[in-house]
Amino acid sequence: MKHRSCQLSRLHLAALCACEAVAFVLLLWLVPMLPPYKWVVRGLWLEQHPTLVYYLNRDDSDLAAKIGHYYFNGGDYDLGRAAASYRLALALSPNMPLAHYQLARIDFVQGRLDDALREINAELALRPQYLRSLYVRGLIDINRHDLPSAEADFRGFVAWAPTEWAGYNDLAYVLGEELNSAESEQVVKQAFAAVPGATANAWLWNSLGLAQLNELHYTEAIKSFIQAQLLAQSMTVDDWSRAYPGNSPAAASASLDAFRQAIDANIAAAQKQSAF
Repeated sequence: MKHRSCQLSRLHLAALCACEAVAFVLLLWLVPMLPPYKWVVRGLWLEQHPTLVYYLNRDDSDLAAKIGHYYFNGGDYDLGRAAASYRLALALSPNMPLAHYQLARIDFVQGRLDDALREINAELALRPQYLRSLYVRGLIDINRHDLPSAEADFRGFVAWAPTEWAGYNDLAYVLGEELNSAESEQVVKQAFAAVPGATANAWLWNSLGLAQLNELHYTEAIKSFIQAQLLAQSMTVDDWSRAYPGNSPAAASASLDAFRQAIDANIAAAQKQSAF
């Protein structure tokens, strides 16, 4: 009987341990949902501890979106953490504004074009009135070699945001790729007329020069390229990063150098052609 009593005690102890383990797991699962936990995590965010908040946040969709923005060049640059944060925001709140939009940009930067297209279409389905998504989709279209779709998306974006230079610039590029250089030139000139400060924009002058070069207007092309060259020489790395906020800051200096070299090459090409 004594042996049986000890055996029952051990079984009773094992059952208690199992119950305690289950209770502990339930506690871990429930704690992140409790208001005090959320207050602590939000306090850590306000005190600027993004790494801790990234790991501790489990049930706050708004905070997840903010963490995503932080890691997508809002303070630091970590595409993995940014994407994970936006996905958490969507899991908690499927209609979270701009989460699909930002995921599309991340997928685009990382070369996952099909995923990027799916995400930007999801954003447009949720918010058809937010046509900045058309600009992102236009960039995706270009890289998917779908020029007609890119043209349509950039035209839609320019109509929605007529004072932003990037839409005109990319539309001009697409028209040039479609061998419609005359309209490409006109689009850049529309930008000069509609966009404040556009005449100080190196990208637009380079695009104008390319359109003129393709039209065999060599003298005009050289003038446009030289203007682009002068503006690019005074451009800073910060200027470049502001124009490409989704790209890695670490690559900004090399990208700016490559842009300057491309303009130099365009001047040389125009001068060579004008000599014939």
